[in-house]
Amino acid sequence: MKQIFRNEYFTALVDEGTGIVRNIRGDKPFTSMRDLEVSFEGLIKALDDLGRARHTLLIDIRAAPGRNDPEFEAALQRFRLRWIGGFRKVGVLVQSAVGLLQVKRYAKQDGVTRLVTDDEDELVRYLTQTD
Repeated sequence: MKQIFRNEYFTALVDEGTGIVRNIRGDKPFTSMRDLEVSFEGLIKALDDLGRARHTLLIDIRAAPGRNDPEFEAALQRFRLRWIGGFRKVGVLVQSAVGLLQVKRYAKQDGVTRLVTDDEDELVRYLTQTD
């Protein structure tokens, strides 16, 4: 896998063999909304530069600190569609039932289909399966 982006919050890797782009969220909490914004702007630019249409996106948030305060939710909503838009398929890897419910709520709000699961093998099968 080739690393296309890294900061203290995210790592983005691409596997051209499978076409999967992995966005891995680390365990460091955002220290401010400005840090969140700068982090997402950098990640989104790297994904734009890569080209989304020929890839699928696997978002691994298993290590992410839980957070659902209104300020965070509003900031995340501003970036979510720019983050996940344009990929052939999107899948989210979660660790807990709470994370699963939160991401499913986001999917409903966004109107974007995505598989949300705690099973990495299932997610990879979904992302590599041709329709």
